Amino acid sequence: MNKLLFGLSLTKKSGKLTYGFDSVKTSVIKGEAYLVLLTSDLSEKTVKRVKYFCENITDVYKTSLTQFEISQVVGRLTGVLAITDENLAILCRNAIKETEGEL
Repeated sequence: MNKLLFGLSLTKKSGKLTYGFDSVKTSVIKGEAYLVLLTSDLSEKTVKRVKYFCENITDVYKTSLTQFEISQVVGRLTGVLAITDENLAILCRNAIKETEGEL
């Protein structure tokens, strides 16, 4: 299993995963999000909007995973996710850095 998917499944099971554009935006604005993840098949307009509201607040990473692959863990199609636990965010960030780069 992909290390990032494993980290996301742990995050989901612990209740520290927020997903969906509006829910993630709320988490970021409240200062609850330690890491925001975007899927590879997200529209450029949405990517720009997410980068804008996360600017100077939290890190944003674009993953190589698609919405379908994420849905296998989350249970629904979504392209924007936020991790609201610091240690789980570190786990996922390290998994991303092994294979991918920061947006």
